[in-house]
Amino acid sequence: MPVSIKKWLWMALVILSETSATSTLKMFDGSEGFTKIALLAAIVLLYVVCYYSLSQAVKYLPVGFAYAMWSGTGILLVSTLSIAFYGQRPDTPAMIGMGVIATGIIIMNLFSKMGEEESEADDNNNSKQLKEGTQC
Repeated sequence: MPVSIKKWLWMALVILSETSATSTLKMFDGSEGFTKIALLAAIVLLYVVCYYSLSQAVKYLPVGFAYAMWSGTGILLVSTLSIAFYGQRPDTPAMIGMGVIATGIIIMNLFSKMGEEESEADDNNNSKQLKEGTQC
């Protein structure tokens, strides 16, 4: 699989597992008995998946870029889930802040060249390894 796809699949798993775990925290406090144990197990598992996935993503992306994508997207998703499931309503300053975060994520993805050289080198190395492997 090309590195250009692999790095984004890892980042998607980072973001989805972390936002799921964080969103589940609100349910944990109000639960009892087996439900509480099951939620705790799910939260721990999701955070383990999150950090493992992040360790894989930073093999292909610079740490600063990956962390900015993860934290920014996580803030937006958790805020959206909080609105949808918990009835929380952000005020105007919160909405402006989320707009700034979204703008930052878009700018980084469209215009940043951060880590581009490393990604191209990895793609070239993978192509070379595939060619060498098929010639044996």
